[in-house]
Amino acid sequence: MHVSIIGVGIALMLGLFGVQASETASLPDSEEPLQPIGFFGTVTGDVELGFLLTSGNTDAFAIRANSELVHELEYFRNRYQLQSLLQKSNITDGSSGEQSRVTTASRYSFTGQSNYKLVTGRESVFARGAYAYDKFGAFTQQASLAVGYGNRIYERRTNYLDLETGPGFAQQESAAGNQRSGAIWFLAANLDYKLWDNSSFRQSLESAVSLDGENSTLLSRSSLTAKVADKLSMRFNFVVRYNSRPEANLRETDTETSASLVYTF
Repeated sequence: MHVSIIGVGIALMLGLFGVQASETASLPDSEEPLQPIGFFGTVTGDVELGFLLTSGNTDAFAIRANSELVHELEYFRNRYQLQSLLQKSNITDGSSGEQSRVTTASRYSFTGQSNYKLVTGRESVFARGAYAYDKFGAFTQQASLAVGYGNRIYERRTNYLDLETGPGFAQQESAAGNQRSGAIWFLAANLDYKLWDNSSFRQSLESAVSLDGENSTLLSRSSLTAKVADKLSMRFNFVVRYNSRPEANLRETDTETSASLVYTF
């Protein structure tokens, strides 16, 4: 099983090198170069605030706050993501019938990644660190480190598609307090595509496949953003979190559906 996973990763890396070679030989006329990057680089990002309806291990109304920052330099691309969720639910006491408001979800996560560009900013090697805390999830804490190869196989103005893969190490603590750690193989795909002048679609997939037969994870984020006025937008999100080996009777999959206001800078 481990050999097959590594083989798939190597095949993907070779395929990405092949795509890069064909693209850099002759870029289409429609591929417009990005604006020159200054000495201090360019910084872009957004801050998101909204509500969501969750289904899975928890079902309730919640408030979420997210932020993403991208620092683009001549040879480096640094990305930072912060996500948080606080959920309150009304719980009815079975004996007295009284309702009380309690916290039923408390989650936050942070991801930091740096890509060193190899060829015209498209090929890169990356180092990535991630930490997630989920008080009521299948795993209370999940942390990982990964390094590997990435390729921006498509780029036109603000549109792009990134593929990344490489080995890493993960540590997890289950809801019962059991700790697991071991080697993983990291795979990721990130798509950002402008649909019309005032709307865009974003899709990200991140998977950490355990090489030791422990819990493997998959995170999918899909969002549709529509500009409301100037730097203010409305965003609709659909998030899927998957754990292959949750303990007890906890479900493997959690989903989130939300609508948020976004400020872009």
